[in-house]
Amino acid sequence: GKWSANGKNITKSWLKEGLNPRCITRDLKWGTPVPLEEMKDKVFYVWFDAPIGYLSITANYTKEWEKWWKNPEQVKLYQFMGKDNVPFHTVIFPCTLIGTNEDWTLLHHISTSEYLNYENTKFSKSRNIGVFGTDAKDTGIPVSVWRYYLISSRPETSDSIFTWKEFITKNNTELLANLGNFVNRVMKFTAAKYNSILPAFTVDHEAEQELIKKVNTTLTDYIDALENVKLRAGLELAMD
Repeated sequence: GKWSANGKNITKSWLKEGLNPRCITRDLKWGTPVPLEEMKDKVFYVWFDAPIGYLSITANYTKEWEKWWKNPEQVKLYQFMGKDNVPFHTVIFPCTLIGTNEDWTLLHHISTSEYLNYENTKFSKSRNIGVFGTDAKDTGIPVSVWRYYLISSRPETSDSIFTWKEFITKNNTELLANLGNFVNRVMKFTAAKYNSILPAFTVDHEAEQELIKKVNTTLTDYIDALENVKLRAGLELAMD
């Protein structure tokens, strides 16, 4: 795949230091118990255990789970996460799979983001600072608006900030005033001038040929952005 820059850099730093032994258990009461009698009071370290959950949740969903997880010739695994979880997915989990000597589907592309901050501080679940899934749902704001704002401010290359003011502005000026107004005008014009029936499109004039050229150029850039998992850039091109 075409990994994001911080995904590459974090992984390289781990490899440069050398792969050292690492503890995979914790003395905690919660978590997945280690299935050994002599370790019955221990649980697995969450980031050793959690990626295995990707496989097990698929296996719980379908008996044909190996079509995805044991099919490296036909399946490409894409993973998305914040940069603090990179080494668990680019080093530790692949090492775990390789260590079984079985033919697993290994990581193909990792898309890692920088940090999304909240207003003038950091998101914190424990201190209830920020907007979380249930909060977003309780606002009653349509999910498509949330998706648009979060992707348009996705911290792909540097940290970004969630602000309510920008959230409102993007909805009112970009989604409503730009996209919504554009769609509304086209529909009203088509109804008024063509009785809601689109005429055949011709390329007889230079202006039409130039339009097609511009659209195809933007479309090529859009496809390239998505192929490289640059979601924020892709959305900007879609709006263009």
